[in-house]
Amino acid sequence: MLAFYDTEKTEIQRSCKSCKIVDGELEFMLDKILTEKFRRTLKMVFTDIQNQQDRRDEQEFAKDETRIKERLLDTFTPYRPDVILDNDFRIAAIDGSGSDSLMTLDDIRIHLISTSTIIVDTNTRSENLFSPLERSTLEAELGEQPHVEIHWHSGVRNDAREKLAETLANIYPLKDVVKLTLPFFQDYTKGRISSFSDFTETEYEKHVPRLREIDSLISREQQLTNPIVHEEIRKTSEYAAARKVLMSDTNPKYLLLDGALSVFMHFVRHYPSMPSGFMLRDLCVLARQKNVILCAVSKNHTIPFAHRIANMARDVFGENAKWFCHLPSNEDPEGGLHIYEDRTYIPPMLAVPYLYSFSRDNRPSRIDFDRIWWLENIFVPGDSGATRANEKALFAELEFMSRDARWYGYPVPLALAHESCKLGYEDLRLAKEVCMDVRSEMNLERREAQPLRADYDL
Repeated sequence: MLAFYDTEKTEIQRSCKSCKIVDGELEFMLDKILTEKFRRTLKMVFTDIQNQQDRRDEQEFAKDETRIKERLLDTFTPYRPDVILDNDFRIAAIDGSGSDSLMTLDDIRIHLISTSTIIVDTNTRSENLFSPLERSTLEAELGEQPHVEIHWHSGVRNDAREKLAETLANIYPLKDVVKLTLPFFQDYTKGRISSFSDFTETEYEKHVPRLREIDSLISREQQLTNPIVHEEIRKTSEYAAARKVLMSDTNPKYLLLDGALSVFMHFVRHYPSMPSGFMLRDLCVLARQKNVILCAVSKNHTIPFAHRIANMARDVFGENAKWFCHLPSNEDPEGGLHIYEDRTYIPPMLAVPYLYSFSRDNRPSRIDFDRIWWLENIFVPGDSGATRANEKALFAELEFMSRDARWYGYPVPLALAHESCKLGYEDLRLAKEVCMDVRSEMNLERREAQPLRADYDL
């Protein structure tokens, strides 16, 4: 097995970037990786995982298996390929991309964020199904697409919070922080708090001064690493685009976001630890007012035993079945599932997640709905049959918008939004070249803008 490695070792050493000099000799990383010792170490790790993690998970899954199979998992009847809907509708979708190191200037990083909105029409009365709105029409309503944001802060001068707050305040359309924060408390307290005067004699009264400025909503100041800052800006940019859709005259029936409806909470203050958490709840309330179905779709998720649930669906409904599985919370009639009871953000606070699959070729995806909307439009108290009928109708529409052969099983509008906003390697390379050109035009020193380690070719 190692014959090729032995005969070609000298040539590989000349070109491989994973070699290094130690005591005058070339120590080759492959000498460590291609050994029986390394294989034995991996076997020990996998055995340890199996004995400690997998065994416990199997025990928890066994407690949920019957309930999942009989009451939470179901299939539905898809629309016919030639269906003509009584009422065609629009679907809006938003996705974002970016880089947290467009350019590095000493201890300053420049972040680049790209966000795109796509709106399509089901258009079943013509041959042009799911036709996107023309770019000129879209931009007249929502601004340029894709939309680009730039952010910077230094990592050592204690300016991360101030600069982040400045960027978030600039991006999000709702500038009144009081109006921004109230929707969360309105939903979280089930209407007991709907104005700042309602905070009196509650656990939140002492925190009211912190709820009036964007910078004081950032309560994770000690954790403002570049990735966390970048993620917060990306979310805010996407939520800003969503708010513009909701406030526009485009009137979609669905508004799809990429990701999950998770709100990360401050464990002491019991409200969102970052401004994006308040923004998300602002969107949920606004979507309900506008009669828009807001949901977040995630291909990559942390739902445990998703593969086992998918296998169960195939066993029960057949190889080509299109299925969904409700993931209940402790507030639902039979409570949550054992398999995620120790996972803080599954299910998300104030949201209802489902696993689903519309194609056997893809892993199950996750989709989250606003819980308040779900309780008003899907859940029927005391009538599980009516609730299930509503779920089936909902997933039949979602499946109908996921039939494009290029991304079969994934909503077409979200796929188009992703294609529109994504920053590939070549895009970033060109953007960095433009950065260098601009600095040159401004007669700024070029060397300090070089990538880290570039001068040593490492």
